[in-house]
Amino acid sequence: MKTQAFPASFHRCIGTLMPAFALSLLSPALSAHSHVDVQAARSGQLTLVGATGETMVYVPPGEPFTLYAPQFPGGYYVTELTFSSEDPLTPNALPHIQLLSVSGPTGASFAFWEAGATAPTWSRATGWTASAGDHPEFITYEDESGVGHIHGRLFTATHPGTYTVTFRAIDGTTTAPRTASAPYVATIEVLATPPLSIRAEGDFARLSFTSRVDLTYDLQVSTDLLTWNNVPAHQFVAGTGMSIEITDSLAGRHRVFYRLVEYR
Repeated sequence: MKTQAFPASFHRCIGTLMPAFALSLLSPALSAHSHVDVQAARSGQLTLVGATGETMVYVPPGEPFTLYAPQFPGGYYVTELTFSSEDPLTPNALPHIQLLSVSGPTGASFAFWEAGATAPTWSRATGWTASAGDHPEFITYEDESGVGHIHGRLFTATHPGTYTVTFRAIDGTTTAPRTASAPYVATIEVLATPPLSIRAEGDFARLSFTSRVDLTYDLQVSTDLLTWNNVPAHQFVAGTGMSIEITDSLAGRHRVFYRLVEYR
């Protein structure tokens, strides 16, 4: 997902000072939006239905991520994964989603952000498993009908790598509640931004990076790190899984900063 009103921001400067001008590379990324739906079998047991794979990309501190969560402060790998309850068999079930376990890179943590939150609502370290006294959860519905979904909720991670996160759906009603769902296991790939390389050849900068299949890239340029503009010749570059080289003119510019916007 890419939103023109909320461009991604830089990750890090990895350029070097060059004779007569400075070249810097900065690498932001955006993530996509997906849903997991609470449904109910006729037997009364809840189920969770949706893609079991997800990705996260890094958004640096102070940079916007999505129109649904403009308050997100950045500084995390993040995805906007929405749990919903739209199935006709679930009205009045008042579904809650419980976190059961988190595994992933050593020393990392996984967190949930409620809509409008400016800090994690709850966070658990990798290797954590739920217990009777520790089972963080959140609701899926918009009102007491038990139907709907809430945008602007985010999940974050602190380190790149592969995470396995297990959830289940429970019925929040107290009168004849439906049976809890079976564990729902999501594999989340937390992606470090592709490294960028640069070299100067005369009045041109040559930038290269290894792209990812199914992701898209824009090259952006700035002379002051405040105002960023797309380089028109290098917008909507489709990722192929191969190395991509981009050339940009340096004529008339003594200091230039570049960043790569990655999105889907």
